[in-house]
Amino acid sequence: MNPIFAADAAAIFDGPLSVAAIYTPATGAPLPIRVIPSIGDQALSFASSSFVAGSGIFLVQVASVPAPAEGDVIAIAEVGEFRVQGRPERHERRLWWRVEAKPL
Repeated sequence: MNPIFAADAAAIFDGPLSVAAIYTPATGAPLPIRVIPSIGDQALSFASSSFVAGSGIFLVQVASVPAPAEGDVIAIAEVGEFRVQGRPERHERRLWWRVEAKPL
């Protein structure tokens, strides 16, 4: 990994786009981390019905959470808790995860 990219990623996660969060793995102790959240509504369809559900996408540094997994929880003060769903995807430079989560 190029150290310049790693330093840039660290600066982004220390900047104003990120927020403090607590990451709790399904098995293990909670970790204080910083995430870049994108929280909003998602339009879903099932059979002939459509509905709107809350969802969240979080960017999480690989250095902070080396192996996020389905069932883990991300908590942000004054926003709420989100359970990781699906398989987190790692960015092409392997510096952060794209984690999809649903509100608890």
